[in-house]
Amino acid sequence: MESYTFTTPTCRQKRCIYMGLDAPGAVQPLTMLFSNLLLATVAAAGIVHLPLRVRNVADAPEIAQHLAARGILHATQTMGQSFYETEIEVGTPPQNVTVIFDTGSPQVWLPGSNTTACETHKNCRSSFDVSKSSTWRYKSHGPDAGWGGEGNNGLDTFSFLGQTIEDFHIWVATSRPSFNIGVFGQSANDNPKVNFVQALADSGKISRAVYSLNAEKPIDPENRKTEGVVNNVYYGGFDRAKYQGALTTVHVDHHGGYAMPLGGLSIQGEKVPLTREHQIVLDTGGTSSSYTNGTIKTISQKFGGNGHFEDGAWSIACDAKPELTYEWGNTKIDVDMAPYIRKRARGDCYLGGLGLNHDDQQILLTGPPLISRALVIYDNTRDTITLAKAKYTDESDVVELTGDVPGAEIYQNTAIPSSTLAVKAASTQA
Repeated sequence: MESYTFTTPTCRQKRCIYMGLDAPGAVQPLTMLFSNLLLATVAAAGIVHLPLRVRNVADAPEIAQHLAARGILHATQTMGQSFYETEIEVGTPPQNVTVIFDTGSPQVWLPGSNTTACETHKNCRSSFDVSKSSTWRYKSHGPDAGWGGEGNNGLDTFSFLGQTIEDFHIWVATSRPSFNIGVFGQSANDNPKVNFVQALADSGKISRAVYSLNAEKPIDPENRKTEGVVNNVYYGGFDRAKYQGALTTVHVDHHGGYAMPLGGLSIQGEKVPLTREHQIVLDTGGTSSSYTNGTIKTISQKFGGNGHFEDGAWSIACDAKPELTYEWGNTKIDVDMAPYIRKRARGDCYLGGLGLNHDDQQILLTGPPLISRALVIYDNTRDTITLAKAKYTDESDVVELTGDVPGAEIYQNTAIPSSTLAVKAASTQA
């Protein structure tokens, strides 16, 4: 492993640093975001804290197109859904680059300033110009192995609001016109020159490669009122005042990925029939949540739509207040499905803006609508995700994670009992 330099401008004698982050936009003064009491609490532990803000893709359809290229995303992209956005610095002198804060990938991917999208069409949200960086070192050229298209692999100075890593691995697009915004990946990679979370851990800033997310309010698709909701990211710890009910730890399916078993779904306390076991991905970089046809049909049946399917959508009563509950053992997280209700021209309503999948689809993607309703702890070192139902409160109790998550139950993945399986039939509606 190459040697690397990691510099921090404050808290030099402690394993901590507070960084105020506003996305999109500029860095805010610390006093605008948090009280001195909270700052003191964070400074006392091995924790790095970053408040993010949610952005609506209705402002940027090219970003939705870019996110739709993810190999894991099988859902149809619909304008008006949300993602998390932040800003990094790359190169010497530093260039500010806007990126998506992405739990679905492990490293930094950036659009190059000289690509067709950026230079000719002028539709890049942000880009990086390698020719203007004196510290850029070209390594190789080739496909990006995940986003489609070609680019240059290289090393450069990387900074995230005070945390600076020299010779950090950066992939910069040289083609592919739809590559219009960068990606700041958070999922596991053991190389600290590739992965920011691992760099924090290897440098001793945090105890291990672990971080948590909690939102101050729920985030709903196509609801402009939820744009700008603060989402707190704690590297190395979590805020235990921000959850209620059971806290459950679930093992992911492999190191470097966040796909984990879905314990079950329920509506008004009744189990949703499933035809197979599903995996779920809690992905901040995804702009659409995906569901099986059977799940949405069940919502339609229970909320005035009588299971009627027309023009690619399931009907529902216009005044319905449906909730879908995700379950892992004793942890139950409710997601409001009312924002998906749309009105047809003739006056009745349907569920739209959803990613519909065949009932036998194994992997289902979820984004901010579920993540914002939970406290989520991503543990890259232990290959686990710990989650609980969110509690929205002004109280805060930030703690460092050095061992097991305090109070968490271990989820035991067992096969779906045959009594809960629906009769599987060929579906032509996805």
